[in-house]
Amino acid sequence: MGKKSASKDRNYVTATEWKTEGGGFKDRAAEGIPFRRLPYYCCAISFLPFDDPVMTDDGTVMDLMHAVPYVQKHHKHPVSGAPLELKDLTKLHFAKNADGEYECPVLNKTFTDSTHIVAVRTSGNVYCFQAIDELCVKPKSWRDLITDEKFTRKDLITIQDPMNLEGRVLDKFEHVKKGHDRLPGGRGDEADATAAGGADLSSLNARAISADIKRVLDKLGTDDAVAALDRGGGGRKAQSERELAMAKQKAAADAHDAANPKKAGSGEGTKDQTRAPGDKSHLLKGPSPNLHPLDNVRFRPGSHTWNTDGTDAYDARWGEDERAAKEAMNEKFKIHGNHISVKTKVNPMRTTGAGSTSFTSTVMSRNDNSTANTRVEEVIFRNPKKKGYVRLATTHGDINIELHCDVAPRTCENFITLCAAGYYDNVAFHRSIKNFMIQGGDPTGTGSGGQCIWGAKFKDEITHLQHTGRGVLSMANSGPGTNGSQFFILYKSARHLDGKHTVFGNVVGGMDTLAKLERVPTDKNDKPLAGGEAVAILGATVFTNPYKEMAEEEDRLEQEAAAKEQTDAQARTDAMNPGRWWSNPA
Repeated sequence: MGKKSASKDRNYVTATEWKTEGGGFKDRAAEGIPFRRLPYYCCAISFLPFDDPVMTDDGTVMDLMHAVPYVQKHHKHPVSGAPLELKDLTKLHFAKNADGEYECPVLNKTFTDSTHIVAVRTSGNVYCFQAIDELCVKPKSWRDLITDEKFTRKDLITIQDPMNLEGRVLDKFEHVKKGHDRLPGGRGDEADATAAGGADLSSLNARAISADIKRVLDKLGTDDAVAALDRGGGGRKAQSERELAMAKQKAAADAHDAANPKKAGSGEGTKDQTRAPGDKSHLLKGPSPNLHPLDNVRFRPGSHTWNTDGTDAYDARWGEDERAAKEAMNEKFKIHGNHISVKTKVNPMRTTGAGSTSFTSTVMSRNDNSTANTRVEEVIFRNPKKKGYVRLATTHGDINIELHCDVAPRTCENFITLCAAGYYDNVAFHRSIKNFMIQGGDPTGTGSGGQCIWGAKFKDEITHLQHTGRGVLSMANSGPGTNGSQFFILYKSARHLDGKHTVFGNVVGGMDTLAKLERVPTDKNDKPLAGGEAVAILGATVFTNPYKEMAEEEDRLEQEAAAKEQTDAQARTDAMNPGRWWSNPA
């Protein structure tokens, strides 16, 4: 208790105490505006999910239909307010999964608000940062993972960084603070049509026509309709795409003229000579109004007079060589893959169900053989319990491979049969990426060919085997269940491929050959070339074929069973005629 303590003891609460310590009013203005974040899948102008995304150099994503009108009107960045032109926009390509969600096309990871998302400016493809970091940045392989285009570190643009959200705060956007028109049309389509001198709709029943029909009628006879016809027609989306493409082409032409001032400034030469390389702006225009609609229709030669789809058509023999080669290889499969066989067994628990059609169909007879309710015949697949061994003779040495037939039986069966049939003989390795893998098995050498021994593609066999370590052998595919004949051998671990590709073997001999293959220089398409010659598989030798051994063992057992059955039948016959030997001693 101090001298003046009694004078400080109040019987009430002051306004400051009530504001700071009590539950009284607090000045919300000092705390700032609540945080509002723009999702990665929304347009920075309309705040709606985008359909045709484009981005700026700082990673701001917008919808094409909103970005083009905004930039044409304001010539400013909608977020930062910096100068912006159409040529500075890059069209993006997002990948979607089966559920319609955006995902990384390499790792197949679904994008969320916590995913680090980047885009490659040269191609416009969008990936998660983990895929780019593991496959491009660390191995210093600056090529797009899908299109294989070259790019630099500066071409990597961050679309979303969960650790840095400064550029995604809605209230800091330039067009939000300035109140710019966000949607195309500004005052609206009807106001624009009226200002442009559109048609009077007072004589029409407005309730009986849709908004689209009303917008079309408004534009009839206006300058906008003439301009749209000159540009090739189309809706707002098509016009935005054309304007963006024309801006890109104009920027490329200006850069070409700046690099070649004499050629661009001279008045001599044709129009095509002054066009920049790759300039396709002349293709963006619509058809000439002087042409008849049938002038653009193309007919096959002779389609008016004879059958062009039959065996006697002029192009009926196209691809005959490819079909003959494929049939010849199928015959080899039958010879070398006789262990596969089409051996079947009758499943007593299943029927074809054909008998039920006679009860529900008015044209199927119950006495017809096609409606017989027979048992189902199922193909017997052999699942060996031992490993297989194959040697691949390449231009740089031999590679010995151990095949996990006990883990991935169908994949190993396909690979062994292809090797035995000579399918891989003189087939080049069409792709090699240092610190990643070497790929081959495509007779066409393009990376899009090849076939399996069953004709169509076969399913994946995803097991506990992982893409860990150097020399892992795995199947190449273009998606789930699309395995054919192509395979790849890893130079180093690639765990991001687990669950997407079938691991069915590993290199057990010839690591020095694998090192030589990795050191072979490649061209711009990652195709290995040694002194101008292709790196290829000269031949394949099968040392251990568990499937053929199982087939031979089954045949031996069947022969023994048949011989035993014949002996038993003879014994039964002799038992039924005990006096036969006495009447006929011979």
